Amino acid sequence: MTGLVKHYQNSMNGIPQLTNNWGSMINLLDAVLVHGFNHVPVLGLSKANAESITATINLGSGHGFIDRQVVRIAGSTNGWNGDHKVLSADTSSITIECTAEHPIVISGTASCFTAPADFEIVHQTPSESTEPKRAYRSTDPESLGLILLVHDFCSIGAATAGAKFAKVGLVENMTDINTIVGNQLPEDANNWGWDGTYHGCAKWYYANPQYGNAYDQRNDTQAPAAGGRTFDLVVDGKSMLLSVQNQWYNALYGLFEFYDAEIRGANAILAATGLNFNPTQAQNRYAAARGGLMTGFNNSTGPGDAASQAQAGLLWYNNSALRQDQKISRPIALGFMTNNTAIDATSSSNFLLQMPILDSSMVFRGSIPFARMQMGGGRNGTYFTDDGKIKCLSLYNGNFGSQNYAFAMESL
Repeated sequence: MTGLVKHYQNSMNGIPQLTNNWGSMINLLDAVLVHGFNHVPVLGLSKANAESITATINLGSGHGFIDRQVVRIAGSTNGWNGDHKVLSADTSSITIECTAEHPIVISGTASCFTAPADFEIVHQTPSESTEPKRAYRSTDPESLGLILLVHDFCSIGAATAGAKFAKVGLVENMTDINTIVGNQLPEDANNWGWDGTYHGCAKWYYANPQYGNAYDQRNDTQAPAAGGRTFDLVVDGKSMLLSVQNQWYNALYGLFEFYDAEIRGANAILAATGLNFNPTQAQNRYAAARGGLMTGFNNSTGPGDAASQAQAGLLWYNNSALRQDQKISRPIALGFMTNNTAIDATSSSNFLLQMPILDSSMVFRGSIPFARMQMGGGRNGTYFTDDGKIKCLSLYNGNFGSQNYAFAMESL
């Protein structure tokens, strides 16, 4: 089945974890974007009747698939190969969506696994490299065809034991993993290196330094805690949302393609820490300053606070449809402003709205795929709505940042 939005989370069987180890992000992206994971032999498949649009797959105990994820069948010889949404799961089987045209049973030596997002690896470093790099690109013919370039290692001379992050950027083309051809975002070529003070620019943090509370400040030389992080990814083949839950604050990163209402065509936005304010390796920051699309607010204006800054995202095309980095505005909230700028909820009931993109000139450009503004009292957890499965995240840390966002796992 085509056109399925796919979601991934840290609790899935076989998914690589985001740990306090360099290279964790590339391991995760390889599995999610390209290869898939959790391969399980199909023991049997049945439909209630020939016209049924659901089927039950017997996989045996411990298969690990979950409700509403997308699985891929491979190895079938009678037309079952492809992607299918899981409608329900128990300890030994899953029920999937199918069509009336699918056979009532399955033939061949088939397997079932978590479906990848069908990106390709255009270039990469050898598997034994101590400086892993990847160049990922969507295979969707309707995408902009931009390359997501990822460096996931500590540059020589930088703080190896400190915060862990992947340096990321969008590039037009490459002749090999080390040679960029044409435009890149951010335009600063120093995005990829270490100059003794700055360790790149655009970053997806996956292991922050340990914070004692929301009011602490830490820098990238200080060590994170061991173990894995809670994370979610949502991908549709062109766009990718990454939400990482770190200590005291959450980060909302991603590569998003969308219809730009200003230029009346496709555009892309990269959300990453360091795109609106790039700190030095040794600069102390609150946890809120490590986000991307920072859907939070506070009363302070200093760069260390960062939740009061513009969101950390850059548009590929500016408002004249020219290739030029353009920043986006501060996040938007609906509510009543009190004298000290705190946001009061407009309603005691929770509801979700599409997350808009406003550029640095406060011009509406479009909406972030998958992302939602969570309005009302704020809630946490996974819920089912008319949009399908969603996850809500809400935090309030006073003057040091607040968050109230959600993301859809089955729809744009």
